[in-house]
Amino acid sequence: MSQQPTRLWDKGTPVDEAVHRFTVGDDPQWDQHLVHWDCLGSAAHAHTLAAAGLLTADELASLLAGLAEIDARHRAGQFAIPPALEDGHTAIEAYLAQRCGEVGTKIHAGRSRNDQVATALRLSMRHHALRWLDLLGEFVAAALARIERDGDVPMPGYTHMQPAMPSSVGLWLHASVEAALEQMHATFDLLRRLDTCPLGTGAGLGVPLALDRALTARLLGFSRVQRSPLDVQNARGRMETYFVRVAADIGAVLAKLANDLWLFSTAEFDFCRLPDALTTGSSIMPQKRNADVLELLRAHAARLPARLVELALVAGKLPSGYQRDLQLTKEPTIRAALEIEEMLPVAGRVVGEFTLNRAKLAAAMRPELYATHAALALTQSGVPFREAYRRVAEELRAGRFQPAELAAWRESDGRLPAGVLGEVRTEWSSLKSRAEELRRRIKGAEAAVLASNGGDPGA
Repeated sequence: MSQQPTRLWDKGTPVDEAVHRFTVGDDPQWDQHLVHWDCLGSAAHAHTLAAAGLLTADELASLLAGLAEIDARHRAGQFAIPPALEDGHTAIEAYLAQRCGEVGTKIHAGRSRNDQVATALRLSMRHHALRWLDLLGEFVAAALARIERDGDVPMPGYTHMQPAMPSSVGLWLHASVEAALEQMHATFDLLRRLDTCPLGTGAGLGVPLALDRALTARLLGFSRVQRSPLDVQNARGRMETYFVRVAADIGAVLAKLANDLWLFSTAEFDFCRLPDALTTGSSIMPQKRNADVLELLRAHAARLPARLVELALVAGKLPSGYQRDLQLTKEPTIRAALEIEEMLPVAGRVVGEFTLNRAKLAAAMRPELYATHAALALTQSGVPFREAYRRVAEELRAGRFQPAELAAWRESDGRLPAGVLGEVRTEWSSLKSRAEELRRRIKGAEAAVLASNGGDPGA
């Protein structure tokens, strides 16, 4: 039996078209990013309804086949969300009603679009966080390979953008490696926060049906249910804000590296250069090669905190429960996810492919970079540090700074300490293994719930 597609809340009264367009907004566009996750959540909910005796085995099988068909059509770019139907949830249910007949209208029992969208977003954020772990690991791999290749090349270290002390390519890149590892830890914390299942809480006040929410959680790969139905809705905005906070912190790591490379690749520094394949040209100046990729890494990173502000202003002052304002949390969240997944591979390419001007770097390693070394050498011989500091400063002013140890200091100082890379690789390997184990568990559950023909995929 075919059902005429309609809005889920339609009670037969007309709706002002201008108001309808305004309330729908760009939901159909952003919900395209959630169709797969909505199908997963719907499949788990169908299993839970069957376990509660609200669907027969045949009805469950019909709904699961319909959801799998929607998912396949979506992956092929063939699943539309008409503005007349408002959102992806309605479009999915309308498709099921057309395909499965009356059975398609049964799937919404025991849920609201409120817990439905919370679940789809939670699943989507979890997916992207797992992807971030992969990409952060690949970025670390690119930086470590570069350190292995060029880490001992000396370069000046700067404070206040003035030459300060000796450094090296390895010491400089190691900072980005440690920051990326820190963001891998932060992403695991994000995944821990996301690891509660919101489905089965209805509009935020619970559902008066005997639904096994623990079954739903297990089918979707969550470790537990989100206990408070009201907090499921209160967490909208809060979860997205933390998600984008991690994205913004990852972006800040990449922006700092990009800013360094942008500065060091100027003609005035000329410490490094990007290959032509990673640069663009000028439409008027024939000689120009521009490091646009570095500037856009900075710019994309700058937009991520702006998305945090957007989320805070939209969701931060709402009363308890679902409010339609929360519809506008989708766009900044999805944009942040996609931006990080573009930025990290590009940053890895840059790290692996920039070239060093070793002659220019060597010329920049001027003796005054070792002034602190000289002061501390005097301190080790018994001179109070403040007196040693003044002596070295006077030698520099008089042009007499030529310590006997300078050649030895140039050979060794500013390099990464022995053993540091080994510690980094151990931590990186542990994080990668942990991510792979988590991914295997989650993806196994997700694949099973949508592929099932009606039996218990978690049995």
